[in-house]
Amino acid sequence: MVQHWKGLGEVCLYCFTPGRLARGRDPLEMVMAQIRGGADVIQLREKHASKRARLELGIKVREITRKAGVLFIVNDDLDLALILDADGLHLGQEDLPLEYVRPFLEDKLVGISTHSEDEIKGAVAQGPDYIAIGPIYPTETKEDPDPVVGVEMVKTAQRLSPVPFVAIGGITEARVPELVAAGCRRVAIISDILLSDDIEGKCRRIKQMLMQTG
Repeated sequence: MVQHWKGLGEVCLYCFTPGRLARGRDPLEMVMAQIRGGADVIQLREKHASKRARLELGIKVREITRKAGVLFIVNDDLDLALILDADGLHLGQEDLPLEYVRPFLEDKLVGISTHSEDEIKGAVAQGPDYIAIGPIYPTETKEDPDPVVGVEMVKTAQRLSPVPFVAIGGITEARVPELVAAGCRRVAIISDILLSDDIEGKCRRIKQMLMQTG
């Protein structure tokens, strides 16, 4: 089932479960609003939730994404990715090395976060299906963010990465045109979308800007 998506070739807009950004709202409705707006990926990213809570939410999000034909990626957690039959797993620099993960996810997507030219080179050498680069702009989503890499990192990723890359970190609707002009066609956006009063509309507008690059 994943082969159609292998390598994120058709992905433009990479979205997330809300975590603490739900702020009393229904997280499943927030996920569905992102999908209605054109999200190509939903990542289960619940850093402050218990494992059981992540599992319970993941079961519901997996059902929603499967029905919608949207990729479902689990952040960091290999066993949850396996239990939920996710389409893939996203790894940070401090997570399990890809060589130990790949045997369990041979037909799934595996992505790796990168924050510098050296990390891009190191990630690419492991053979991921995609990489994330960032933070492109200052971000408050992470409690201890990595140094800002700037839009120039898009050009670095174009030069160094044979696999698709997704820009992340501080990206807003207003900043998407700058990224598009730099040659980026895939963005991961957390707070600007999840804190919006109109999640669906914001996703739709961002998706349209990204698709203009194709």
